[in-house]
Amino acid sequence: MTELSRGCGGAPGGWCPPTEQVAKASWEYAQLAQNAYWQTALESDKPRDEQYVLPSELKERYASADDERGYAYSVFDRFEPDPAGQERLAETVLVFRGTEGPKDWWYGNILGKQGRRGFTTYRQLRAGMDAVGYRDVPITLAGHSLGGRIADEVLERLSKEPEGIPPHLGAYLFNATAISPELREGVGDAATVPPRIAISEAGEIAGILRLADNGADWDGYAIDCRPGFSLIESHYMRGLADCLTWIAAREDPAAAQSVERNEIGAPRAEERAVE
Repeated sequence: MTELSRGCGGAPGGWCPPTEQVAKASWEYAQLAQNAYWQTALESDKPRDEQYVLPSELKERYASADDERGYAYSVFDRFEPDPAGQERLAETVLVFRGTEGPKDWWYGNILGKQGRRGFTTYRQLRAGMDAVGYRDVPITLAGHSLGGRIADEVLERLSKEPEGIPPHLGAYLFNATAISPELREGVGDAATVPPRIAISEAGEIAGILRLADNGADWDGYAIDCRPGFSLIESHYMRGLADCLTWIAAREDPAAAQSVERNEIGAPRAEERAVE
């Protein structure tokens, strides 16, 4: 486990360069993982359930409702201008929704059946894009909590196939309930492109499940945005996504704009540092 730390003298907010690097690479995917909980957001008035106003280049293509086993996912597309200035599809992000209720616990975390559906969804999405001329457009997996576990299972199943994990397949897992050894890639000069990484809030409850499921045979990043004992509160996606966006905003203009548009405040770690 790599700890993303603060305490670097002279650095904005005290966040060390490796922490800023991971935040800049992951903040958009963290926001997408939050927005996959759109059904919860419709029924809740809690700040932790609010959806993000996404950067303009990210468009939601499809968002499923829970099926009979609680499985749900969303698909987002990233568009960029081509050399002629025309908008083109540059990346598709498949986001698996996390634990929301008893069906997710039973069929997802305990029986593991949602992982199979996630693999089927990925296969169908990839085949559909290939069939209409988007073979060169990469897919990135993302997910929070159980959603991270589903994305992880997709990677595991692909790793066991003869051709292995496609080199263009990235993954961003947040507070995932299980992590496999397939997630050893980081960000930075030595990382593969795209990265496959897991980021967890220090002290959040899914860490117990990861330890029980995997022992020490996995790697990932831990960040302490919310110092103190808060097993449940630290697990929610919104707080982690806010924290990563805030840190990334120090050097990323798009993240800085997102902080303003979504009224994101400083993480508790920074607030305590100035008390």
